[in-house]
Amino acid sequence: MAEKSTTALYRSIHAQPEEIRRLLGDWDSPMQAAEKLADANRIFLTGIGTSYHAALVGEYLLRFVGADAWALRSFEFVNYPRPLRADDGVIVISHRGSKLHGNKAVQRAKEAGVLTIGVTGKNSKMQGADMLLETVEQDPSSAHSISYTGALTRLGQIAARLAALNGNSQQAQHLEQGLMQLPTLMEAILAREDEIRQVAQEAAAHARRLYFIGAGPNAPTAPEGALKAKEAAYVTAEGFELEQAIHGPQVAFEAEDLLVLISVKGPAQPRMADLLLALSEIGSRVWLIGEAPSPETVDLFNRENWTRFAIEDDADLPEELTPFLAALPVQLLADFLAAARGTNADVFRADNEVYKRANGRFRL
Repeated sequence: MAEKSTTALYRSIHAQPEEIRRLLGDWDSPMQAAEKLADANRIFLTGIGTSYHAALVGEYLLRFVGADAWALRSFEFVNYPRPLRADDGVIVISHRGSKLHGNKAVQRAKEAGVLTIGVTGKNSKMQGADMLLETVEQDPSSAHSISYTGALTRLGQIAARLAALNGNSQQAQHLEQGLMQLPTLMEAILAREDEIRQVAQEAAAHARRLYFIGAGPNAPTAPEGALKAKEAAYVTAEGFELEQAIHGPQVAFEAEDLLVLISVKGPAQPRMADLLLALSEIGSRVWLIGEAPSPETVDLFNRENWTRFAIEDDADLPEELTPFLAALPVQLLADFLAAARGTNADVFRADNEVYKRANGRFRL
């Protein structure tokens, strides 16, 4: 086994199963949040960066149980606002509760007289929300990982309780049972980290461009994977929704690039199969997270430089919960890319005077 990473990012990634178990031991506060949201006609979820990606997954979780949910970037929510109505609800997601536009989102919702719930880390600086739903201790790495899945856990719990309140007991049970499986499934993924390290080392050695592609609830996993790779290892990486990738970006994919595809059981599998067949013609390297989407594509993974990393082949999970699992391989990929490239995965280049000056030009 390769030597373990010593970064705060790595430690946070490995702490996720136990922290999610802890959060799943508390259903009282998610129930309170669900009760507040039960009468909301629409639910807006806002966030920035990784928190925005959590909001997107939250949209899918809430829609799964019948809510009219919409994810928006906090900057857009504040500066290009949709009209708010008295019976709306707003969920503001923030790691620390300290970001400028996250706090402005809370302020805008409160000024409109709209129910506002903050999903945020412990000892958060968020103020003004009607309720704060705590997630985890503040992430020690600037490349947030555990606070992402912590937020997803709280959103999943809210969705499960909302389903129960709306009389959808079967959906509520399916979500709750799925949530309770996640820590064990995550531990199984983390036990196979050497497979991911090998992918990262090969990509770094050959300066691969990275493209992450996902669909449906895992469409946010793609930009989240790209964001982590950029934050930790300063590489060229992009994240695309599956159909968007096919409509134009795929002509930029080349044989020396690495395509990281997230493929799970769901309506997008036939289209994911189309993309894999196209990539087999281009010759790009492929790392598939999940399962081959069709019998025709199974044999493609006998090709050189095509590998598959299983995450939930035998689990009975709603597709809306698979982003919890898909997050871990892309987080580890980012940490291992940083190690291979000799970058500091934790500090957002705050150890570089040029970037310190650049960051001083704006308020986060």
